[in-house]
Amino acid sequence: MKNLILILALTTLMSCTTDHEPNLNSQLSGKWKWVESSGGIDGRTETPLTTGNEKSIEFSSNSIKTYVNGILESELSYEIQQDESIRTMDKTDLIVYEDGRKQSIEINENDLILFDECYDCFQNEYIKE
Repeated sequence: MKNLILILALTTLMSCTTDHEPNLNSQLSGKWKWVESSGGIDGRTETPLTTGNEKSIEFSSNSIKTYVNGILESELSYEIQQDESIRTMDKTDLIVYEDGRKQSIEINENDLILFDECYDCFQNEYIKE
């Protein structure tokens, strides 16, 4: 009986995770214009005005393209995983890139915040184009 309950609980948990990922992918899909990045050991804030660079990112179902001043700078594959974030110590949605880098995600309608999953790293804010 205990095994049956455990199997049902795991099945339910797995189906919730599976249902959530396509929805998050659809929310991420499209082009996002960079607004600002803040953080680092010195707590600085960078914007298009302070850097002289217009940046954007474009998500498709499994890749992200990074543009600087309209020129493609990089393209990486990614996957979304539920894992513990170093910011909150709670399980959260993480983008895991092919190069091993991770970012936690917050989306609020047309606003996107990607938090680098490392200490003294950056919070990167975007708006939907």
